[in-house]
Amino acid sequence: MFWKKKNLIADVIENKCDNCKRCVQICRHRALETAVVQQKTFTFVNYPERCTGCGKCVKICPNQAIELIERYC
Repeated sequence: MFWKKKNLIADVIENKCDNCKRCVQICRHRALETAVVQQKTFTFVNYPERCTGCGKCVKICPNQAIELIERYC
């Protein structure tokens, strides 16, 4: 099945994110990931080409730490 990409992409707002990983779990396209860098955990869009702009991660985030921004080609 092919997914139509919108002209939007998810963007994680670092200072609002508490790394609950709900967005990582709900993303069926596996665009989001978490990583530990210098003993701090970060959630970020590691594969922007996979993001379809569906907004499921935005809806599930309890801290409103994800927004959809315009995709730049």
